[in-house]
Amino acid sequence: MSQGINLRPWREERRQQRQKRFVHSVAVTVVLGLVISGFFWWSTTQSAAAVEQENQMIQDRLRILEQEIREVTQLREKREALLQRSEVIQSLGEQRPFTIEILDQLTLSMIDGIHLTEMRRDARQISLQGRAAPSQALSSWMRQLSDQPRFGEPILRSLSSADSANTSRFDLMLPLVEGAQ
Repeated sequence: MSQGINLRPWREERRQQRQKRFVHSVAVTVVLGLVISGFFWWSTTQSAAAVEQENQMIQDRLRILEQEIREVTQLREKREALLQRSEVIQSLGEQRPFTIEILDQLTLSMIDGIHLTEMRRDARQISLQGRAAPSQALSSWMRQLSDQPRFGEPILRSLSSADSANTSRFDLMLPLVEGAQ
């Protein structure tokens, strides 16, 4: 048999071709990996930017809503203040005829010899202080007060004699009757 066939160069060429294909495959895989990684990085960056932009928009809307809530709260407070003022004015308007009627009945019942020095009205009573000359004028006046429809039975809290013998100082409480006409 003759001459031997040299298969080495063929094997060597095939091995070099395989190595070139391998290096080429590795290079393509690396490039493809870099491209895919770059795409994922770009996609993630875009998503993060979109989320940040959306968060900024939400924060802007929240600031606007908070401002509107403050305005609504201020308007409610103003409304409550106006309602309270309205109620006070209405209650004063309702009490005005009652107060006028009380003063009218007080002056109608007044007799000679009674001089008032102080008058205070609480919710359901009137405190009267003054001088009476003679003392019998006070008892007559108390009877006339009890006959008035807006007054209850007067209560004499104190009675003391003043400087002159005929003059007495008195402190009288007069209960109010609201439903009477």
